[in-house]
Amino acid sequence: MIDNNIIQSLGAGSGIDSQNLVKQLVEVERMAPQQRIDSKVELTESRISDFGLLTSALSTLKDAANALSDPEALFSKSASFTDSTALVPVELDTDVQAGSYAFTVEGVASSHTLAFSGFNDPSAEVGEGTLSFNFGAWDRSGTPPLTPSFTQDTEAESFDVVIDSENNSLEGLRDAINAADKGVSASIVFDGDAYVLSVVSESGLENELEIIASEAGGSPSNNDASDLSRFSYNASKDGFSNDGYLSYEKQVGADAELTLNGISISRESNNIDDVVAGLKLDVLSLTDPGETVTITIEDDKNFAEQNVRAFVESYNAFIDAVDPIFGVNDVENEDGTTETVIGSLSNDALAKSILSQIRTVISSSIPGLSGEESGFTSLTNIGIRTDLDGKFTIDEDDFDKAFDENFESVQKLLAPFTSSSNDDVFINSYNDSTTAGQYEVVVSQAPSKGYFNAATDTFPIDTSTKNYDFTITVDGVESASLSLPDASYASQSEIASALQSLINNDSAISDANKEVSVSYNATDNRYEFTSSSYGAASSIAFSNVSGDAGELGLSNASGINGLTAAGTVNGVAGFGSANVLLPALGEAGEGLALILSESAASATVNFSRGFSGELERLIDTMLSSQGVIATRTETLENRLDSYDTEQSSLDRRIDAYEERLLNQFIAMERIISSLNSSGSFLDNLINTLPFTASKDN
Repeated sequence: MIDNNIIQSLGAGSGIDSQNLVKQLVEVERMAPQQRIDSKVELTESRISDFGLLTSALSTLKDAANALSDPEALFSKSASFTDSTALVPVELDTDVQAGSYAFTVEGVASSHTLAFSGFNDPSAEVGEGTLSFNFGAWDRSGTPPLTPSFTQDTEAESFDVVIDSENNSLEGLRDAINAADKGVSASIVFDGDAYVLSVVSESGLENELEIIASEAGGSPSNNDASDLSRFSYNASKDGFSNDGYLSYEKQVGADAELTLNGISISRESNNIDDVVAGLKLDVLSLTDPGETVTITIEDDKNFAEQNVRAFVESYNAFIDAVDPIFGVNDVENEDGTTETVIGSLSNDALAKSILSQIRTVISSSIPGLSGEESGFTSLTNIGIRTDLDGKFTIDEDDFDKAFDENFESVQKLLAPFTSSSNDDVFINSYNDSTTAGQYEVVVSQAPSKGYFNAATDTFPIDTSTKNYDFTITVDGVESASLSLPDASYASQSEIASALQSLINNDSAISDANKEVSVSYNATDNRYEFTSSSYGAASSIAFSNVSGDAGELGLSNASGINGLTAAGTVNGVAGFGSANVLLPALGEAGEGLALILSESAASATVNFSRGFSGELERLIDTMLSSQGVIATRTETLENRLDSYDTEQSSLDRRIDAYEERLLNQFIAMERIISSLNSSGSFLDNLINTLPFTASKDN
């Protein structure tokens, strides 16, 4: 670097302001290349910023498309119903079938409620032992005095409550029942004279209670004088006639009984959600004689129309947001003058392609739809038009007509839609890789479940003296050793029900989420065990079968394995998994999950994402980490880095130029200084020469 003292001496000899002159020359030298760099940096930073604005605008538009594809947006239902205190609808799902439903209520579900009284203190001792709770139905028919009979529900899980020295109080018993969490609740109530233990089951005719007490160290006892047995409630209890029976029972268990369009229906609960799919009801009381509660369900077209209009507004807001980025706009300055501003992405071909692709989705027919299938194939069919400025407008006449007369077609146009020519083949799901369109499915092997048929000619069977023991393996999961419960079975169907409950309640089977159905085939006189799963891995096998169990047709053998779905999609072999057929990877249908029934045959299936799904998918692609915006932004950021390098290079060149100028001016000053010194010497010399000396000398 040039010494500061030397720099300060510039101009000392020549009288020229060389330092300022060097500064001006350096500025002139830097000006043009610096302006080029600054312009490029400014434009690149503007483009990066505008790509950020574009990303934000696209995200907002995607949210609007996503809201439109939500089932609630286009498939919501509205309900009107008769003013009634007997039954009210409480929830409507989007898949509920529109129509009119006429209900009457003949019975309200209730819980079996038992009361055990006579305690002076909630901490009173209650003895020790085990209370066994069974679920089923009591038969109270007949004329008193009569001992009611109990029929246990073999599919319901029984449970035990153990009372020992740690919890042998009324409060301890209450807490133990509640802690079991098996559908029975207990509470202690003070009735004004004494404390009462109230025991309540879940509602329903088949959820009534049978309680068997087993005193500690002894066999089941039902003598009230033996502490714990005072809480027993079964036909073996002393004095359990209609009178004694009723003294404990405060409310019987009952089902809700109602009719739907004349069809009789019963349910265990008053909260009903499986009579009409998608409709939830609360039963409150009996309908008056001759009263009918009519529920009319309709498509909520007004709500759907509001959502479509909201999307149109969102799209127009998107156009407003991106217009300054792409367009040429006149901007008014603070001083009142007008300036023409060109958007930083107006000449960016990649950025402009984004708008082009969005406009293509808007103007094109929706993939996977045909006019015959849906009625509508593009937005113009429902009165949504595109103006010259790129914004949407709505032709109100066409819009209203589409919603009033062709609402189902509107739904298919805007929301995802699937269809199949065969009810035994349907599209269960799809993913981002799936191409919308039509697919020809040819089923070469329909799926099936593994099964075991046990032929028998023995009935009735004797469970009192024989042991019907066996081990079953379901889909490769082996159970513990099982034994048909001792009971008086009135039919082979009751035996089948007991076997099904026994197997499915085995911990190994249930923990592995395996399940079997057991039925009796009267025609072929056999018990049929069927796995709940499909595919080659679906199987049932028996082992450790006792000799007595042979009377049920059981043997140490394996049944017939199930079959896995197989077939082709558009002529290309698919991949089968249980009862699902998946198109091959890399094919247009990749990601489709086709569910096949056991009688499935060939079918033509259609898949459309609808307008909202196509737009959402396109924007997802654009906004992905590998999308055009991320790629372009990365390129621009790399370009900024290169401008930093270019700036550093310019700075080095200008520094060198400045130093060179300074050196040159320093050399000039030295020459001038030398010349000035020589001039002074000559002047002095002349003054000393004869005839040239000054008169003063």
